[in-house]
Amino acid sequence: MQWPSYQHLAARVFNQPLLLEPAYARVFFSVLGERLGASRLVDAVTGQAYAGDALKKLAFGWDDDEGGRRTKSYRVENGIAVLPVTGTLVHKFGYVQPFSGMTGYDGIITRLQLALDDPAVKGILLDIDSPGGEVAGAFDTADLIARARDKKPVWSLANDMACSAGYLLASACSQRLITQTGVVGSIGVVVAHRSLERALEQAGVDITLIYAGSHKVDGNPYQQLPDDVRADIQMRVDENREMFAAKVAEYTGLTKEAVLATEADTYEGEAAIEAGLAGRVVNYADAVSVMAASMKPKGVYMSEPEKKVQLPEGLQAEASTQVDIPVSPAASVDAAVVASDEMHRIMSILECDEAKGREPQAKALAKVPGMTLDAAKAVLSASPLSAQAKTETALDALMEKESPDAVSGGEPKKTDADTRMGVLNAAVERLTGE
Repeated sequence: MQWPSYQHLAARVFNQPLLLEPAYARVFFSVLGERLGASRLVDAVTGQAYAGDALKKLAFGWDDDEGGRRTKSYRVENGIAVLPVTGTLVHKFGYVQPFSGMTGYDGIITRLQLALDDPAVKGILLDIDSPGGEVAGAFDTADLIARARDKKPVWSLANDMACSAGYLLASACSQRLITQTGVVGSIGVVVAHRSLERALEQAGVDITLIYAGSHKVDGNPYQQLPDDVRADIQMRVDENREMFAAKVAEYTGLTKEAVLATEADTYEGEAAIEAGLAGRVVNYADAVSVMAASMKPKGVYMSEPEKKVQLPEGLQAEASTQVDIPVSPAASVDAAVVASDEMHRIMSILECDEAKGREPQAKALAKVPGMTLDAAKAVLSASPLSAQAKTETALDALMEKESPDAVSGGEPKKTDADTRMGVLNAAVERLTGE
């Protein structure tokens, strides 16, 4: 290990606030010594070694040897630029692509700007698998990601970890996807101090620091932390955490108090959605297609002719029924996604087994914003089957409006199936803004 290299990296990771998932932080610091001083990369298969400019060129993957042709530092699929964000996040890394288990904030912003300027790119997906990293550069990078949303849709995918600084970047995106085993959160700050005092004492080595200014050597590794220095570092950690929570609240719409209440805990899959830290669970292989589907041209119809609309017993639609959902020209991409998710939520509550014989309660529960299927099932299961009193809800009023009594003149009265389809169409129009 080269001592100069050790000093340089140690200055960046010791006594500096780091946004790292705790379990990863333990691993990171336990193996840190083995990673310091590495000056070359050796291909174990070919035996070829890369160092200096060759190492940087390999990491960039930017210029073609034959013609100096610029190549994209991201892949484009269905009009979506996929930007990998993997490993430890560091400031001023100097490489465009993730390299040697690290991704630079500068590389993320470089690729983001290239994708924004690329006419072939309609949207951007940050494919994140990171436990976090340095505070330096993290907040500025998150702000730039949030600004990019004004130019093109920017989504994130927790695949399979977006924790701490990784989640800060994910939260800045307009939509946050997560795999079923994906982990997000760890909205907190950690500082590691390394003391060599006892080791130096046993080795018979004295280190003398000659300095001016009472705080000049605060946190030095040659002595245990004095109480006043420890208090100062704790204050910095607390301030960084407050800033972290405020940013997440600003980006996601959660309250700052709710973010702080997570106490830097982590959440997996569906639990992340219930905590408000993610919006949708997807298979990682479907993330691009899900985003591309949400960006279909406005004013077109999205049809599913091969699928039935499965309604509760007695309200089954005909097998040939085709549901065409118009996307209003005035509706945003986000509104279309929200409309689809809201339709699924409402129908899942109305169609569950627990709703049979408890239709009024099911309707009332479906009306409550954010009511999940599991929560609705629990409430319905506790309700007696004989409770048939009509619940005066906005949904009931909407059903009456959509299904008036037959007027004189012989026009047939609408069936229950017609009523249900009217409710669904009205809900779509309300959610999409048409």
